[in-house]
Amino acid sequence: MSVSILKILNLPGWNYKMSYEGISILAPTKRDATQLAQNYGDALSETALKINGKIRIKWRGCKQPIEFFGWMASQLPPAPSETAERILNNGGKVFCNQLHLPDELLYRMVAAADNELPVSIVRQDTRQQIIVNQPMIEMLQTPAEIATQRSMSKFWLPEDLHELEKRLQSHQQFTWTYSAGLNEQAWAILTTQFEIFETEGIWYRQGTCLSSPQLVPIPPGVFESA
Repeated sequence: MSVSILKILNLPGWNYKMSYEGISILAPTKRDATQLAQNYGDALSETALKINGKIRIKWRGCKQPIEFFGWMASQLPPAPSETAERILNNGGKVFCNQLHLPDELLYRMVAAADNELPVSIVRQDTRQQIIVNQPMIEMLQTPAEIATQRSMSKFWLPEDLHELEKRLQSHQQFTWTYSAGLNEQAWAILTTQFEIFETEGIWYRQGTCLSSPQLVPIPPGVFESA
């Protein structure tokens, strides 16, 4: 592991141990665990690859740890237990409207199913939301069947959507605070980590919501004009 991560793990309240499966990290709080995962995700995946195991981040009271696998840092396909079988056995924690799933989307579905933060993936050419995990469904207060058929243009202010597209052209990953629609009856201020990626010639954007929605009045006419 990198020196930076080891420094964090040696701080009060942190602990870690190695086993035949990999490395298990105990964070002081869920927030600390999430920040470690977001700030050092690439390094943790590379460590998992080097040890031929996985990195698991837990916290007190944790029911679903954050996990990193070696395939996240390599071009090798993951084991079936880490992809299709895992999605089938995850208890309905991630939803997708596509029958054909390129490897990149499959990997991201696995990660989304394990993530306790709300995650969605939108296809850029159609602006349709195609993948959501259970925390995102709960945040949107919308059935998965509806959420994965939405054109997301309807839930953005035009100027904010233009700014989002502009940022995606110059930054592969960034965090942004903005306002958007959760559903037709709720508008909120959100802080989201966006990431753009391409697979099989199609561009997608992934959004991971980092904060609880702060409800605000719905902008006048926003849904009628969509």
